[in-house]
Amino acid sequence: MTKLYFDNSQGMILVDGTVCREKTTVVDNSFCIQYIPFDSNFLPIYCAVRGKASLYEDILFIRHGKDYIVRFCPQKKPIHCQSTLYLQKILEPNNSTAHCLTCHIEDGYKMSVETQNELITLETPCKVIDVKFSCIPISSGQLICVFAQLENCKQYVAVLHYKDDYTLLLDICCDEVFVEEDGLRVCDYLRDSLNRKCIRKLSFCGDCFAEQSRHFENVCSHNYIDEILPYVLLESACYGDVDCARNCLCPALKNCDIREIFGDFVGICDCLDYNPYCVTLLYSDCEGLYTKTFRFEVAMGKIQKIK
Repeated sequence: MTKLYFDNSQGMILVDGTVCREKTTVVDNSFCIQYIPFDSNFLPIYCAVRGKASLYEDILFIRHGKDYIVRFCPQKKPIHCQSTLYLQKILEPNNSTAHCLTCHIEDGYKMSVETQNELITLETPCKVIDVKFSCIPISSGQLICVFAQLENCKQYVAVLHYKDDYTLLLDICCDEVFVEEDGLRVCDYLRDSLNRKCIRKLSFCGDCFAEQSRHFENVCSHNYIDEILPYVLLESACYGDVDCARNCLCPALKNCDIREIFGDFVGICDCLDYNPYCVTLLYSDCEGLYTKTFRFEVAMGKIQKIK
């Protein structure tokens, strides 16, 4: 028997034809999952599993011990038929090796960068709509930069080092990216309780990209109702936004070690049945996945007790 944990499903789940109203379910080696997104712009998912679960295009089974976290990745409903044309760009730096970037629309999850003798393949989470391709000469060869606009409105960034062969230095997907004199500024919209924006500064250091700084901005800065505060606290702890996490706590709890209270949780269970001031966290160990439920007492816009 295997236990499935449904992570942030945002839709109705049926297991072997029965609606699953809980966050977890136990299945045999063979089972069928049907997923109906709440958003009608996305396609439903049907997945039959026999034996060990594996990766699918629109559903992810992430193994933790003997159990699985199940994440659904529904595709947008098609608006028009796909063309068989492809995107191709040639980069010819002065007195240097020429590079060719190719992205086939019918195989839009992959791009290739190649010279006459070398080739590297880059995988993107969805189809590429447009791409920018540039080269920066450095003392040890070339930095090849790829900035791709994706169908899901996100940005894909890859930086390759080239000297006789390609080495992948950076491979990220984000909401926004800005090129600056001393590196990249990468922005991710976390879409959490605060509509938080995480901004990271990445700089090229010798032979790799390193994160130089990170800070958070709140797109929505208004005061939230007390019921939201436990989620704000836990999301802040998960993302490393220490200042925001402490701001949720009353003076008596402000200096407490949040990780000591909650431990190393791997996710917040977004249950179908909502219980105010009660949040279930997901943990992982060598035996598999397990959960712990925490209760919060909130008053005057601050968390007063955690049980």
